Amino acid sequence: MVRIFDRNMFIMLVSIMIGVIVVTFFAADIMRRSEIEGYQDEIQTITTEKQLIEELSKNFTDHFFKSIGSLDLSREYRADGNTYFDLAASLWYPQGEYEKVMQNCTFSMDKHLFAYENFLNTKVFFGQTGAFTSEEKYLTIIELYMSLSQSGAKMSMLRYNASKYLYSIAENKSLYGDNVNVSDLLDLFNLTNAEYMMEFAVYTQILDEIESEYG
Repeated sequence: MVRIFDRNMFIMLVSIMIGVIVVTFFAADIMRRSEIEGYQDEIQTITTEKQLIEELSKNFTDHFFKSIGSLDLSREYRADGNTYFDLAASLWYPQGEYEKVMQNCTFSMDKHLFAYENFLNTKVFFGQTGAFTSEEKYLTIIELYMSLSQSGAKMSMLRYNASKYLYSIAENKSLYGDNVNVSDLLDLFNLTNAEYMMEFAVYTQILDEIESEYG
């Protein structure tokens, strides 16, 4: 009985040891797999975050250059409109070439109206660009460009109105000569030009701030 007992005990002990080893192996394997999956999840998270950052950066760059391009186009049309306006004004006084004045005022109004609409679109484009960054310095420059676009739109509309008043003055003069009273139109024309110069000072100040701070 003792021998049987000893043998049975030995077999039992060996079985227990084998069981412990097997359980330990499986436990270690499970832990190893959990660690690997944890690393994989971490790597996947890092990769996803990196891809998100890259995508945001690309979208920000694309939208920013689109906005800048639209701003440049607006400024070109405003400059062209100003050329026609200045020519119309110089023909009005002292030459009084009314047909040419009206023609150049028409060109000026067309250019300034397009500039006005495009400046407003540009402001929207810059606003959309801001959605792709949380960096304070980028949001600040975008805010400045939005203000510049709004000021440009206001200037364009003021110059459009001034061109319209000058057109009406020239039209009345061409029809009725010195017999017509255009003092009210002249007052509106001069007032609009004064408002334009005030807004131009605002526009220039914003532009100077952009250039001095960001080049």
